[in-house]
Amino acid sequence: MIQPLGAEPMLRPLPWRLQDPPPLALPPCSEPLVLRLDCRDPLPAVPGEGVLAILSSAERERLHAYRRPNDRDRFLRGRVGLRLLLAAWHGCPAAAVVIESGAHGKPFCPGGPQFNVSHSGDLILLALHACQRVGVDVEQLRPGLEWQPIARRVLSEPQLQALNKLPAPARPEGFLTQWCALEAELKAAGTGFSGLKHEQNSALRRWQLELPAGYLGAVAIRL
Repeated sequence: MIQPLGAEPMLRPLPWRLQDPPPLALPPCSEPLVLRLDCRDPLPAVPGEGVLAILSSAERERLHAYRRPNDRDRFLRGRVGLRLLLAAWHGCPAAAVVIESGAHGKPFCPGGPQFNVSHSGDLILLALHACQRVGVDVEQLRPGLEWQPIARRVLSEPQLQALNKLPAPARPEGFLTQWCALEAELKAAGTGFSGLKHEQNSALRRWQLELPAGYLGAVAIRL
């Protein structure tokens, strides 16, 4: 069950630029490693075809299927960053990393580590864990967010009551705090929203993320 507003401990993602060497050390199994990428940073220089050469053919097809340039850019940077991290972990070229999909479409790398990716606005978050399934979510707080219909569909009655007790200007941010926690929880479970009711009693540990102004995020691991 998602904890009440503000109840999760805080975790600060580690800033990382794709041009820099990827961090290899993972924290103890009690918590995940969360890296923060900024889409305004330059892409790494890769000889030949550039960063596209790092992607698999399926990933290139998915990249070109995005209609909006910002969506393409976020997917490209997230997948390149993920491949660079996994390549450093396994000691192989980034293009040789094997990424498969589980029963509910959650990607994974045979041999580990467990990982998850989320992006919004100019931020991309990469979460890794040595042994437990992990889920991460980031959302940019935007003016005019129509959060009420979504909240009524996915949040519990106590969570809705907690939101309604907040001052009206604080409710959009309160909703996104709960939304990020829920997304991270379901992504860690590997079910997506198909497992919303079932997974609420699962053994999970969650953190709120300390992010730049205008962004909210959460990360969870499956125990």
